[in-house]
Amino acid sequence: MTGISRVSFVILLCLLGTCVLVAAGDEPKLPVSMSIAQRNAMKIPTKIAGSYSGGELVELRVRGRIAFLIKPTGKVDLQKRWVWDFPFWLAINDGFGNVAHRYYVEQALAAGFHIAGVDVGPSCASPAAADVCQEFYEHLVSRHGLNKRARVLAHSHGGLIAYGWAFRHPECVDRIAGMCPATDFRSYPTLPNVVTGPTMGLGYGLSLAELERRAGEFNPIDHLAPLAKAGTKILHLHGDPDTLVSTRANSIELARRYHELGGEAKIVLLKKLGAARANSRGHDGPELYVSARLLQFLLAD
Repeated sequence: MTGISRVSFVILLCLLGTCVLVAAGDEPKLPVSMSIAQRNAMKIPTKIAGSYSGGELVELRVRGRIAFLIKPTGKVDLQKRWVWDFPFWLAINDGFGNVAHRYYVEQALAAGFHIAGVDVGPSCASPAAADVCQEFYEHLVSRHGLNKRARVLAHSHGGLIAYGWAFRHPECVDRIAGMCPATDFRSYPTLPNVVTGPTMGLGYGLSLAELERRAGEFNPIDHLAPLAKAGTKILHLHGDPDTLVSTRANSIELARRYHELGGEAKIVLLKKLGAARANSRGHDGPELYVSARLLQFLLAD
């Protein structure tokens, strides 16, 4: 993605997965002078906040980074199963007080599941981010008694973060539900942005030339065998076509490789996703946010 600065790349990441379904007038009015890019950058929260039907939000910290656990206030699943949301902020209040994944969060809570997330920024599947995620996982399992196999909800660039942790710790992952997820960082956000885009301290620490030589060591789509061996189930919803995070490169190709490895992966293609919204590019639309099929997959026995 040549010609895109690091700041523009981070703002672009803010745009992904942010079609929050709210009633008219719920969002605060913004100054006329505020650009769309500024508004979307403001969606990324800097604190943990949110209220839920059937859930209690608990703020956590991992290596100084904000994180959270949402506990069900009603019945609790006997196996203490849980959903890990990537990127973290889609399960809590964004900068304007909206919860993008409210439907999935509250339905999971009603079924007795916990919900969790940790901020590792746009880290593009880096080993450093995976280390933070693993420390967070170990805290949830040891301190809060959660199930040892997480159920992952991976949205847009959150796919790289989720798969980047999952392939390094396949025994910790029961299933992955993807919402137009990026899984091949050569395709999105492309190697130059993988070098410059991640949050400081959570990147690769490599030059572009070094990453080009070593991309196969880190790119999630090239490391599916451990997940297939562990029996991790995969379901992706993806726009058809998605011209931002390529459907073919990030979902269809993943499923092809996973099947060859003996794994179970299903891709649901959403025709003309977000066609009624300007600039959707087949990557965002209301069908993603209230999917009975995705919910059933997340919560199934």
